[in-house]
Amino acid sequence: MLCINISYKVPAAKAAEVEEPLIAHGKHMDHVYPSSNTDGMNPAEAYFTKSEEFNDPTDPSKGKTGNIIFTLNEKWHKPEHIQNHIGKAKAAPHFPKFAEAMQYANVSVMGEIFYELKK
Repeated sequence: MLCINISYKVPAAKAAEVEEPLIAHGKHMDHVYPSSNTDGMNPAEAYFTKSEEFNDPTDPSKGKTGNIIFTLNEKWHKPEHIQNHIGKAKAAPHFPKFAEAMQYANVSVMGEIFYELKK
């Protein structure tokens, strides 16, 4: 499996501007990848997260930085599914704002899972 992982580090004052297109991207994914889709192109898994950034993540008592961390995490079955997804995202109405939010992002596309907890 390959992944798209995007991590955004955003000043709290700008967080709503970044969160809006991320929410829109999630809704876009709900629309273009319904569970009833039979073409095999749906992501294996997708989830987005949001948290305040701590000065010391091992000791929250040291306070927060004033930044918000967002992550988008998507697992895909094949490289061509990722390319297809990127094409669909670029054609979506939310994409200009999504692209603008990338100024705060670190992006990994076609990332390989090198550890996964087995249950």
